Order: sequence, then C-alpha cells, then structure tokens
Amino acid sequence: MIALLIIGVPLFIWIQFFEVPNKVRIGEERMQQDPKTHSYEDVAKYESEYMGDASNLNNLLNELPLNEYKESIELDSDDLVFKVDYDVQAAEIEEKAQQGIIYNSTAVFALIENVEQMEMKFDDETYSVSRDSVEKWFGTTLVDFKDPEIFQEKVQKQLTKDILPWFLAYTESE
Repeated sequence: MIALLIIGVPLFIWIQFFEVPNKVRIGEERMQQDPKTHSYEDVAKYESEYMGDASNLNNLLNELPLNEYKESIELDSDDLVFKVDYDVQAAEIEEKAQQGIIYNSTAVFALIENVEQMEMKFDDETYSVSRDSVEKWFGTTLVDFKDPEIFQEKVQKQLTKDILPWFLAYTESE
C-alpha cells in the first residue's frame, strides 16, 4: 500500500501539473493555426496606424494562421506593401492557404491602417491582395473589423462556406 502511494502520488502530480497543461497548450497552438478557429482577440493588440514597426508586424504574423510556414517578411514603406515569404507550396496546403490568405490579409488591413497591399509568396505561387479589393468585397472600409466580434462574423464564420469566389476577388488583378 505504501509503495503504491509512493509511486501514485508523484505520478498524479506529474500528470496534473505537467502533462495535462502541456497537451492543452499544444491543442491551443493547433487551433491558432486554423483560420476557422483562430482567436482574433489575441492579435488585436498589434493594431497600429503605421506599418513602419517591423517588430510589430512580425509579431502579428507570428500569431496569425500560416505562421508555422513563415520564412521572412519585408516592408516596402514607399509603396506601403507588406511582403511575407512562406516556406511551403500553396498547392500542398491548398484550402488552408486560401483561407490563410483571406484571413491574414483582412486582419493585417484591419489592424495596420496604412498597409495598402500584401504580397504572400509561397514556394510555387505569389498572391497579391490590395486593401481596395478587400474593401470592395465587403463594401466598406475595415475600421469596424478591429472589433473581434465583427471580424469573427464577417470573416471567420464565412470561411466554412465556398471561399473560391472570395479568394479570387481578393487575389485577381484589377
């Protein structure tokens, strides 16, 4: 009986305080990778008027979906273009790439006021999304999209539907 307690109590403590919290953290990280389950509230803190703070933009991208593939970022402050290189083929993660492009570009345009264009370069394809195409899709400016509830309703919940027309409207040249 004492031997059972000597083994059981430390094992119970280890499971409760180390194993279970670690599994919860891993589950939360996986949820943050999926645009349909990502917590927009977690990135709202990166709101800024200007794109010039590379650290802020990098931190924002580190918490958005597709961050596991992010290789580098580049800021073109003259043309107000934010470029992201991903180390994966878009074709390899097809729907996830499309959802991520929609979600991430909308989030960046909503939170960083002076970004006018995003270029997302995958190993096999480069997609360019302009603020104008996003605002045209929604028929409004993105000021209200800073609110997590509005973002979730207008963007996140819509990602469960057929997104191809949305994706094409975002990425096709004008």
